[in-house]
Amino acid sequence: MKILIGITSSIAAYRLPNLVSQLGKQGHEIKTIVTEHAKAFVAPQALAVMSKNTCYTDAEEWGNTRQVPHIELAKWCDVFLIAPLTANTLAKIANGFCDNLLTSTVRALGNKPLLLAPAMNTAMWKNPLTARHIRQTAEIYNVTLVQPVSKKLADGDEGMGGLADDETIMLTIENLSRK
Repeated sequence: MKILIGITSSIAAYRLPNLVSQLGKQGHEIKTIVTEHAKAFVAPQALAVMSKNTCYTDAEEWGNTRQVPHIELAKWCDVFLIAPLTANTLAKIANGFCDNLLTSTVRALGNKPLLLAPAMNTAMWKNPLTARHIRQTAEIYNVTLVQPVSKKLADGDEGMGGLADDETIMLTIENLSRK
């Protein structure tokens, strides 16, 4: 399966090179997109090494090339996983914003599976806007939600909002491949 992984600016982004590696070992072809702010938590070079493909950033989106990366990536993938998904990126997707490579790629995805694996502070997860944005997104896209987990979060709070473990994310992808 061709899996496109979008990484947004949650501290949980540091876990993504390991997930990319594990998915590659299962025989999946992986490409990654990292938002500008996510680079504070994960190095594009680490994602490129683990995926054996270029890690795409906004620089590629706005480069002077013949290809349009958000269109090409949306066409290429069988599934688009966004992990970790921040409240900010969820709000952008739900409201139709496409101000970076990741959100523009979602907009071009069509009916391909969009897996959302949120990671955010418990108060943000419980905010009614989060549920609304998930519903809005699911009305437009072929969404599968990978539920966050309850744990002690990076900010010290305890509660729902942690990124699901790699095994849960991989199982969700495996279940999609059977459909």
